[in-house]
Amino acid sequence: MGLLDGRFTINDIFELLTFVGFFYYIIKRFVLKQPPIPAAALRKIDREKLRSALALLYKNKKVPGGAYTIPPQLSGELERNLHDPELLRRLMCDIAAHVGIDGSRIKLKFKDDATLEYAGNISTNGAFTTINLQTHDYYNLDVLTAILAHEVMHLYLYYNGIRFSDTLSNEVLTDTAAVFFGFGEYLRRGYKVIEVNLGFSYHKVGYIRPEDVEFILSEIQGKKWIVNLF
Repeated sequence: MGLLDGRFTINDIFELLTFVGFFYYIIKRFVLKQPPIPAAALRKIDREKLRSALALLYKNKKVPGGAYTIPPQLSGELERNLHDPELLRRLMCDIAAHVGIDGSRIKLKFKDDATLEYAGNISTNGAFTTINLQTHDYYNLDVLTAILAHEVMHLYLYYNGIRFSDTLSNEVLTDTAAVFFGFGEYLRRGYKVIEVNLGFSYHKVGYIRPEDVEFILSEIQGKKWIVNLF
């Protein structure tokens, strides 16, 4: 560094900022015991927004689905070889079949790019559908199942014309629908904050939190508020 001989360059500034950032992380993580949780993990979804999503599903004459469970043989194969493209495709097709969609018509593509903002996304024009799935090595089976369930629910809602006008409400609706149709346990486990790089960074998928999944499940089970909607 040029500080010792009176010179201060742009590289010195970057080095100093890196040092300050690392020092801040050490203080926050190990002294204050505050892990650097991503903002998405802290975002709270208003309970009324979740209720509105449920109400929209019920108003479209939808009935909650039975709990989804990955077939035991497929689950065992995935536990041994989680990132096998063919196994993940079979998982996607099984998830789609659970909600009455023919998964054979869906193209599944794989990414492992930390610079991309999405864990999964979907594009469709009605005839051709593609799901892009991130397969980071820190994603376990619950995470990948939750992501695939979310993307398949996008397609289900699209086919049935169920949507909100703004993007965030629509994403919350999609997660709510995934819980509604039986994927709640996978979202509850898969949407937890993931510790990456020995705690130097954290990652989370999904638009809702495990606490929100539990709230949705309790609302579905109770159904006491539904009588006021009709």
